[in-house]
Amino acid sequence: MKVHVFRYSLCAAATLLYLAIAASPINPQTVISSSRIGGYSEDITFVTAGPLKDKIVILDGFDIFAVENKKKPTGAMVKLFNVKVPEIDVFPNGIAYVASEDLFVLNQNVHTNKLYFFDQAGAYKGRRDIQYLNPAYLPEHLEGLAYIPASSPFFPDHLVMVVVDNLLGGPRRLEIMRRDGVVEAELYRPDWPTNFTEAGMAGVSFLAPNRLLVTTYDNNIWTMDFNGNIVSGPVTVPEGVGFEGIIQMSDSSIAVVEYPQELLFLDKNLSRLPASDRNDLIGLNVNQPSGIAWNPDTNQFLIKHVSEDFSGLGGRVASAPTSLDSATPVVNVVSLNFLRRLKYLPDEHLIATLQNGGPGGRAILLYNSDGTFNSQVSLAPVSLGFNPGAPVSFTYLPTTHEFVVNFNGAGPSPALERRSLRVLSRTGTLVRTIDLTSTGTTSVAGLDFFNSPDGDRFIILGSAGRGFITDLNGDPRDSNGVPFGEFNSRVKLGLLNRVDVAAITTGPLAGAFAMVDSQNGEVVIFTLD
Repeated sequence: MKVHVFRYSLCAAATLLYLAIAASPINPQTVISSSRIGGYSEDITFVTAGPLKDKIVILDGFDIFAVENKKKPTGAMVKLFNVKVPEIDVFPNGIAYVASEDLFVLNQNVHTNKLYFFDQAGAYKGRRDIQYLNPAYLPEHLEGLAYIPASSPFFPDHLVMVVVDNLLGGPRRLEIMRRDGVVEAELYRPDWPTNFTEAGMAGVSFLAPNRLLVTTYDNNIWTMDFNGNIVSGPVTVPEGVGFEGIIQMSDSSIAVVEYPQELLFLDKNLSRLPASDRNDLIGLNVNQPSGIAWNPDTNQFLIKHVSEDFSGLGGRVASAPTSLDSATPVVNVVSLNFLRRLKYLPDEHLIATLQNGGPGGRAILLYNSDGTFNSQVSLAPVSLGFNPGAPVSFTYLPTTHEFVVNFNGAGPSPALERRSLRVLSRTGTLVRTIDLTSTGTTSVAGLDFFNSPDGDRFIILGSAGRGFITDLNGDPRDSNGVPFGEFNSRVKLGLLNRVDVAAITTGPLAGAFAMVDSQNGEVVIFTLD
């Protein structure tokens, strides 16, 4: 996963809270539809035995796909299974096929000292703990995984994994470990190319008979020996868009996966084989969605997502019907990784998104329905008169022409800020503060305003998978103490990392809601029964 792409993590306490909530009574939901609208392939592996023999297997979100290894491949990617088990609470980053056990092994970034195993049918086969050479060492981030076959003269029947000390420019290393997770060697040299840290080492593969291949996000491939010496490279693939995983197949050819799901092929000498390339797009090619809104003018969704070629990271908005079978570009914003969430101002017919930092600072950006820029509302501390931190989520109140914004917390009480909503005037002046302490949430991932038969309400995505309804004062209960409604999006909707929610206010599905999961590129439309 590219370092500059959104990264989400959950602490152990949050996981325990999720389990407690999952066991508690909650309001029922009815899922109307669920659809993957996009993807982001993190790693690939090659299967040498069993039902999937000679298949390229791709890890994309929480799903495992297979494609044929042919010069002129036929058919699309085939989804094999998903890896949504309780122990994996964010999308995995690496996958490898372990031939000696006929199992897939995966890693992920919440627990950087653990490996997770699945068979070819998708059955979970348990977890193994990684024991690093230094017992006190724990990397902040994991990337690609690869299997070193029994035929290797060095570390046969072992695993090799890319680790990152920290995401602030820290060293990247290769950890070579036994299948039980015990690390036996670490490859790291301070004289490695600056690409390894500045661009980022991402993928790793065994290269027969006795070498390793590593990729960097700037579309380079390097050949390394088992002492960490650079043997050759880089081989640059100009048409690449951020390499992730790399494999060598049984015919000795090489494949790399780039964003979003494109496979580029090379021969064993790393010369390009463009005739074999394939690009099997998932869903609508609306990749890494990080915001969703309802447009009553068109009776369609507006979905904030990342562009296919990473130009204008995080800065596109598409329009899609409730059938989620097509998407039309609406807004293309050339901005880096600082745009998130999405709302629509029906009274002004404007599209709104949060800019949470970067060169443009903190602001609500407003666009006309034709995608042209309209104006912005500053959320900078100097404009607000205080510093609540970066904006995380927001909604719009058409009844009062106000914005409601949640911030990530700054100043003397960051925890209190994270469980608060700031109501701002249309020009960005603080009107009032809503304290959500009584709801029990510690954060707000997303929210939206809607009008119920009993009055105006917020639907809020809280901590640990919770979703709940409050009035406009943040109270989750009516005057008799009866909750307005609560549910768990992980248990009931199957969304592990939901980032935004939209109330559908017009059309045949009026009264329903839509929730978007960025990591799995998924939208679920549901009702609260």
